Amino acid sequence: MADPVIAPLFKELAKGLLISRNVNYATLAGFVTAYFDWLLTFDSEIKLIWNAKGVKMKVLYPITRYLPLVYSFVYLHYRFGHPTTSECDTLYKAGGTMFIVAAIGAELIVTLRTWAIWGMAKPMAYALFGAATATAVLSFVLWIISWRDISHLVISWLPLGCVPHYASYVPIVFVVEAAYDSVILLLLLIRGVSLYRWGRNSPLFQTVFHDGILLYICITAVSVTNVVLLFGKGDYQLLLVPVQGALREEWIVDNRKRSLNCPIRVTCFLTSRMDIRSTV
Repeated sequence: MADPVIAPLFKELAKGLLISRNVNYATLAGFVTAYFDWLLTFDSEIKLIWNAKGVKMKVLYPITRYLPLVYSFVYLHYRFGHPTTSECDTLYKAGGTMFIVAAIGAELIVTLRTWAIWGMAKPMAYALFGAATATAVLSFVLWIISWRDISHLVISWLPLGCVPHYASYVPIVFVVEAAYDSVILLLLLIRGVSLYRWGRNSPLFQTVFHDGILLYICITAVSVTNVVLLFGKGDYQLLLVPVQGALREEWIVDNRKRSLNCPIRVTCFLTSRMDIRSTV
């Protein structure tokens, strides 16, 4: 007859092992997807980023693209290794900081691109860069505050890696990111609708809408799903972070390609009053 005290403990242990296995496999699959995406787009990256004119992209793109590839190794050791509790804390801080910096780099690229799509108007510049700055500062502040409340469970005789217990600050960071993505998506949709009136097949409309908005819808959906997972029971947190990063890079490369393929090298336009400059 099973011990009434031990039986529930074994049931919880079995559940924890199943969750840990699913999370680790999904995390590994996500990072493999990110690396595979990098291999697929590497030739386009050389052609569209490194061989192109301009400095902004050559500074921001490596931060956005290569920091996630670096912190994937940190996170894999965090999930699959056998670190001590103090090592778990260090890995958490290092990997998370790289993630935040990469996210800010992506935000700046998206902000520049959205500003260009809106004709580089001054009011839009104040609104966009103000929102981007507020998002970056708030994300960093919440992230640093979360260091006080993070704790890790390490079971040396089980292959669970670091089992984190998050405070509410970590999900709020993703809420801020999801809110920013939603605002950008709304601005892209508004601009896309306004450009549609000028002709579906125009170069400008194709640049703004064709795959860019559809892909950013996917990015926003993944961002919101991350928030839902984090505010759930916390068992399947951060599963879609690598996928979100890969989608961001795809969006950046795709938009760069469309900008450089415009019939007029510097400016694609419909009228003299409405233009989009290839600033990024």
